[in-house]
Amino acid sequence: MKKEKKPSKQNIAYMHLILMYVAFCLLVLLVTAGMLSRYLIRNNTAQINNILSLMSEKVNTSFEMMTDYIIEASDLFSAQEEVDYAENYRQLLQTVPDMPYFSAGIIDSDGTVYGAPGEQMDIEKQGFALAVQEAGDVYISEPYRSSVTASNMITILAPIYHDGESAGSIYVTYYLETIQNLAYTNILSEETAVFLMNPYSGNFVNCSDDGTHPPGTWNNVRLIKKDITCMDGYDYDKWLSDMSVGSEDNIINFRQDGRAYTQAFVHIHGMDNWSLVIRIPITELSGTMQQFTVNVIICATLLVLATLLLAVILYRREHSKSEILKDLSDRDPLTKIMNRRGFNETMTKMFADKASIGRSTFMFLDLDFFKDVNDTYGHASGDYVLCTAAALLEKTFRDIGIVARVGGDEFNVFVTEPLSVEDMDTLLAGLRMEFHDITLPKEKEPLGISFSAGLAVYPQDSKDLKKLIECADKALYNVKQNGRKNHYWYADLK
Repeated sequence: MKKEKKPSKQNIAYMHLILMYVAFCLLVLLVTAGMLSRYLIRNNTAQINNILSLMSEKVNTSFEMMTDYIIEASDLFSAQEEVDYAENYRQLLQTVPDMPYFSAGIIDSDGTVYGAPGEQMDIEKQGFALAVQEAGDVYISEPYRSSVTASNMITILAPIYHDGESAGSIYVTYYLETIQNLAYTNILSEETAVFLMNPYSGNFVNCSDDGTHPPGTWNNVRLIKKDITCMDGYDYDKWLSDMSVGSEDNIINFRQDGRAYTQAFVHIHGMDNWSLVIRIPITELSGTMQQFTVNVIICATLLVLATLLLAVILYRREHSKSEILKDLSDRDPLTKIMNRRGFNETMTKMFADKASIGRSTFMFLDLDFFKDVNDTYGHASGDYVLCTAAALLEKTFRDIGIVARVGGDEFNVFVTEPLSVEDMDTLLAGLRMEFHDITLPKEKEPLGISFSAGLAVYPQDSKDLKKLIECADKALYNVKQNGRKNHYWYADLK
């Protein structure tokens, strides 16, 4: 049988990069989808809140004008020396002929109504006289159906005082349609619905013709909830609860009769417990094709950049020695630099192509009397010293060689740059000072750490890797035999 050819390590690495590329592309698509989703949500929320702001501003401004008028009238009557309800009623009617009201009148301190015929029944039924006394200020009623007109009405009342005592109240009644017309804006489509809603009772009144119910129609959310299916993350009861406390989380998305809607509320100043609600089909809010196109272009650009990045990485893996060394190396878990296995594999691969190696220096380096650090300060402190020493070596030789921890306190360094003996001596002198200044975190005085090192030069001392290592080891042994705290070159031993 013919033996199957196993894929090379390089091919396996390429496959891994391709998988990473595919994963990156998928990640970009997921991120793009998330961006679009968040954009649509923000877009819908911004549009519906802009519409609500426009409506509520119109409604609230109108209520302010209505209440300002009735407050001025009540202040005028309160300032009179004598209270004459009949005369005050006559004066009241003369001041409001141009206002879009249904009726205006006065309620005296005994509850007698000076107003249009039949209004006594509505005022007593709704308890307006008591309500305005308890409010002590302007009172705006909830919408109610008038027994006089059978239409939806709303009444605004203000107290009259005489000699500091309550002397009755002034009222002005409006058709609810007046408020409904204020809520309407011509930017809305026929399928958009506007309501006045009470989250406590669940009652709501149509302010616009949504194609199903004409303006003025009363309904209750309990009757329509069975036809509503909330979208993920939304709950109609929670939305009503948020409305009752005036929460800023005023949006809900749901399906009803096969259509998807966004619905939001805003509180109306002065109408306790009532909010203005708008319901808009989601399709009308999402005019985002242009933004979608931009996002698609961004995604395509990212994918192209990813392809170029992959090509650069593949090229660098093919031609860059540093990238190959990085991928071949294994790391020491404590110091995070290369360990013995990674160092040996890297050196073996480099020496397999000796033509690419110029003058280089191999160095064995041991910390002097490192056992004393562990015995005196503990192994945690010893680990700190090892990590600091590794970091100093990495900082010194990162750009000119390879550093590895090959034993407890033993390090190997292979300097690939053709540094002279004098240059290496200068580097080691500076490194020796930095080692001496290593200080434990909770200590004030440096530990005075020193090191011994043996160095051998390629190709002068040996062209063979194994013999080159032996030469550096002999130089290190000579340092240890002569008191440590120094470094020797193998050439000086001959």
